[in-house]
Amino acid sequence: MLPQDTNLGLVPPAGANDTAKDDSFAKHSFPPDGLVALSRVAYQQTPLSTSEVRRGVFVFTGAGGNITAIEGSLGCTVVDSGFSPRLAEIERGLAATLAQAPRWLINTHWHFDHTDGNAAFAAAGATILAHANCRVRLSRDQYVPSLSWGVSAAPRRAWPTLTFDRPIMLDIGAEQLRLLPQAPAHTDGDVAVFLPSSNVLVMGDLFTNGSYPVIDESSGGSLRGMVEAVEELLPMIDANTVVVPGHGAAADCTRLLGFRDMLRKIEDRILALVEAQLETREIMSAQPTAEFDPLWGRGYATGMHFTRMVLAGMGLN
Repeated sequence: MLPQDTNLGLVPPAGANDTAKDDSFAKHSFPPDGLVALSRVAYQQTPLSTSEVRRGVFVFTGAGGNITAIEGSLGCTVVDSGFSPRLAEIERGLAATLAQAPRWLINTHWHFDHTDGNAAFAAAGATILAHANCRVRLSRDQYVPSLSWGVSAAPRRAWPTLTFDRPIMLDIGAEQLRLLPQAPAHTDGDVAVFLPSSNVLVMGDLFTNGSYPVIDESSGGSLRGMVEAVEELLPMIDANTVVVPGHGAAADCTRLLGFRDMLRKIEDRILALVEAQLETREIMSAQPTAEFDPLWGRGYATGMHFTRMVLAGMGLN
């Protein structure tokens, strides 16, 4: 039996989020209702799809961020809890595939499309695990200027009760899951989950397949951090690894390498423009993502939006 609210080295980030609402960046960068509103429409309308990527390992896509369910000896483990309006479908999907009550819920980071279902999972008896900073952010009001998005603190039942800021192992029977907290990348509370026996890597929003990632500068996110996180995880996988992104279809090492290369090239181009002392509008006019937009700009974050988020992560509004 785990004690409630167990924190392994939880250190709230300095100036965690003062919720100061400077909307000037978002107002000239994104649609009037913001990218969050667009994403909610997509998460509400996209059919829930289920695939068994390895024996006893299922991935659910469409109801927010991807959800991975893993068969265990005393109940299943679920990675991320999805978008709350789709919770009934998610629960039916879990019942139809694994027919096990969730014992563990792992959050890959704090954003709503990955944590909306936390309270319901906790009420059903699951223990929630996450990076220490994920709990900090869920427990406080947050504001993300680049997305023009303010969110109130989650109810206490939705907070992770077991947190960590260094790698830990979770033995669930058939698998010994490796929970791998990352340095700030997509947010400052990212966790990847590696299943060594099944050879599956669950990356959360450290990897988005077929779309540009969101970079949450208010949570310490940056393009440099994203590149470094991917490069740190790549050595543990091989050509046979199933790589589960935060959004999009399950992929492989080759696809992840393509994602990494895209990020690095865009970073190099933006840095060159910054070093040339171009103003933000001039950097935008240079279209540093243009080569990659046909493949990676097909989601609700366009190349323009992604460039804006990269610049925000560099402190350039």
